[in-house]
Amino acid sequence: MSEREKRRVKLTDIAARTGFTVGTISKALQNKEGIAHETRESIIKAAKEIGYIANSQAGGLRSGSSKTIAIIVSDIANPLFAIEIKICVDELEKQGYRAIVMGTEECAEREEQAVISALNKNVDGVLLCPTQKSTDGIDLLRQNGMPFVLMGRRFADMEADCVVCDDEKGGYLAGQHLAQLGHERILVVTADPRISSSSERLRGFRRAMEERGIGIDPKLVVQLDASAHGNEGVIEELLDLRMNFTAIFAFSDYIAWELIYALNSRGVRVPEDVSIVGFDDVQSHMRFPPPLTTVHFPKRTVSTKSVELLLERIRRGEDAPTQLLLDTYLVVRSTTAAPRKPAGS
Repeated sequence: MSEREKRRVKLTDIAARTGFTVGTISKALQNKEGIAHETRESIIKAAKEIGYIANSQAGGLRSGSSKTIAIIVSDIANPLFAIEIKICVDELEKQGYRAIVMGTEECAEREEQAVISALNKNVDGVLLCPTQKSTDGIDLLRQNGMPFVLMGRRFADMEADCVVCDDEKGGYLAGQHLAQLGHERILVVTADPRISSSSERLRGFRRAMEERGIGIDPKLVVQLDASAHGNEGVIEELLDLRMNFTAIFAFSDYIAWELIYALNSRGVRVPEDVSIVGFDDVQSHMRFPPPLTTVHFPKRTVSTKSVELLLERIRRGEDAPTQLLLDTYLVVRSTTAAPRKPAGS
């Protein structure tokens, strides 16, 4: 029996916790008749607390391996994740694994349900880009002994396998570039500060501004949804404020393109009127107009190293976590230039 099978939460674990028989617990969890309401609620509560997940693939569990990996990301519509998923799937297939892909839309509840689905399907491991709004999904993975690797995001206080890029350096390079061009009024479009990449990019940007002696107007630091869905109205409201800024640093390329579209629809030219820097360098894999100045990180390396790390974790079991930090650098294209006039002036 594998270590994962030993650690998977079983009906006997619920029985030890509640004092009810395995038969009673089984009936309660299957919502069968003959179980008192209070008993059923007590069993369900205990099952959730210890991370019990019903297994729909008992045959796979007996064999100890399903040769399947779950890939759970925040937004499967984002070109960045499309690139990374494709690379992960290709790498897994080379190793004889299939992939199940699920999206969370940056929703903690959907992330937990995706994890439950992965556990229910008896996958061998999980590649996860976490929402970071909760650790409930990760707690379930750990309670059930499921190997996992965090991709693109990390928790400062959590020891876990992860592969991330140097987001703080990337934010610093973006701020340094805009400051060197002469921009001082810079709109920073960031994401939820609980997301490590968001907080680290902003921290790097602030450091670059401080080194140049440029103050940051709090009104020019705006938070959007990292998934980019539903941001159109917020962006329109933001531009309606007609704040005086000459440049924008966007959390992602996806959001940068949304901003460019909104600006162009208002007759604001990029970069003649407003310069824009994105983050991700999606155009290193996909050719989209316009050529965007952005922060590059090695997406192929993130994906291949994540797969490599996960498969190694599956093979070796318990071991000290590995945390890989990959370099970032600035790619200057055609969306940045020296300032001419403030936007909205």
